[in-house]
Amino acid sequence: MKNILKKTLLTLLVTPLVLLAHGSESHESSLDSKQTISVEPTDVIKEQYNQINQAYLAQVKPIFKAKCFDCHSTQTVYPWYSKIPGVKQMIEYDVREAKKHLDMTKGFPFISHETPIKDLKSIAEEIEEDEMPPLKYILGHWDARLTPAEKEKVSTWTTQSIKLLKGKKNEN
Repeated sequence: MKNILKKTLLTLLVTPLVLLAHGSESHESSLDSKQTISVEPTDVIKEQYNQINQAYLAQVKPIFKAKCFDCHSTQTVYPWYSKIPGVKQMIEYDVREAKKHLDMTKGFPFISHETPIKDLKSIAEEIEEDEMPPLKYILGHWDARLTPAEKEKVSTWTTQSIKLLKGKKNEN
């Protein structure tokens, strides 16, 4: 009986948090929402992407896998309460929207509706301003917030990656 009461109370506490996880943020750009930017990179750009991806895999991916992949990859680990009708649809919607904006499943460059350099700038800004993960996700996943050391690693990676890309090709 106590176990049922605990689950009911937890459901009542978690449900409003899940409802707020993504807020009303839109991830639409000026492009059609189903369209992604696809430009065949030159050999120089491919080498830059490879360098950035190697640094990403070694330093940043473990952080993103622990803190971001539930929404920004195909490796979502759904919580037990995601089976609750209504909550399930909201979580699935948030995950779909997050992946539309930025899908980190395949490494760098990420799948998105922006250019790789804009993705890096967005990541840096979101981390710096504590916009990601969103509050409603943090409330349900208390360990999702990045530590100062993790923020520093991500910041260093984005800064170095942007410099590398701008040094060879200037994209805005």
